[in-house]
Amino acid sequence: MRSQFPLKIGLFGIGLDAYWPQFKGLRERLEGYLEEVGSKLEKYCAGLVNLGLIDNPVSAMEAGHKFRQADVDIIFLHVTTYALSSTVLPVVQRAKVPVIILNLSPDKAIDYKSFKIILKV
Repeated sequence: MRSQFPLKIGLFGIGLDAYWPQFKGLRERLEGYLEEVGSKLEKYCAGLVNLGLIDNPVSAMEAGHKFRQADVDIIFLHVTTYALSSTVLPVVQRAKVPVIILNLSPDKAIDYKSFKIILKV
């Protein structure tokens, strides 16, 4: 029996807006990862509300309002890179629904051949 109230999932990623000018292409790459997560989540819900990367306190407040207006049941937060708590807390506090934090790596494992560690004994 299907519920008359199908699951509605909210999704957002976090980042730091100061990074975008420093690291060319980083934002676009992280947005691509977020889209991959979104496409997988869409299989499990009637509606996905993907607000993209939230990278500053102002957009965080707006995102919290949007999630409430969309009446999401649960939020998936994709930790894409370093971010401030002020880009997370307003979203979560405003939405007032459970949050699952995802910290996913785009690769299966670290590429140790190109990753150099210098050990001094």
